[in-house]
This record gives sequence, structure tokens and C-alpha cells, in this order.
Amino acid sequence: MKEKKHRTALQRTYINYQEWARENNIYQKFIPLNPGIYGFVYLSSSHNYYVIINQNLTLELQKEVYLHEVEHIMYDMPEAGYVIGMDMQYSQIEKEADQFVKENIENFFG
Repeated sequence: MKEKKHRTALQRTYINYQEWARENNIYQKFIPLNPGIYGFVYLSSSHNYYVIINQNLTLELQKEVYLHEVEHIMYDMPEAGYVIGMDMQYSQIEKEADQFVKENIENFFG
């Protein structure tokens, strides 16, 4: 597995996440999902990433879910293409995405 380099612009400075997301073809959508589903990423045929987030979550948790899914876009999807699974919260890629959130949430959302 490729080593993830977390020392990125996300860590060095606060960024306007909406501007950054648009520049990287990442769009967010809030919809009601089942309580156990916080969010997921969909890669469209036009190569846009859609981060789908459960609108029933708190604002703080929605931010965490968004950044968690961004980590998958940046590091996991280029290598794996796609991952479909349920009950993966204890897998290595999920643990790494959660760690990414902890390390970057302040810089990402200010």
C-alpha cells in the first residue's frame, strides 16, 4: 500500500474548502440516509466526485464525514478505483480516513 503523505496544503494553512473542492471536481449533497449510514463517495462517469452526506447528522459530524470521504478521494480511490462494502468501520482504510480527519479538520474548516 502506498504511504500516505499527510503533510499537504490542508495541514499548512486554512483553505476555503468549497473553492478547493470545486477545483478538484468534488461536490457535496445532503440527503436523508438510514441512521447507520453517515455518507459515501460516488464517482460519476464525467469524473466528478459526489460526497453524499446524511442530512440528519449534526453540522460538526457532517464536516467530519465530508473530510473522511475527501481522504478516500485523495488517497484510496486513485489506487482502488472503488470500494463497496458495509460494516467496514474497523478496516484499515477507514481507520486511516478517521485519522486524516483528526489531523486536518481545524485547517480545513478553520
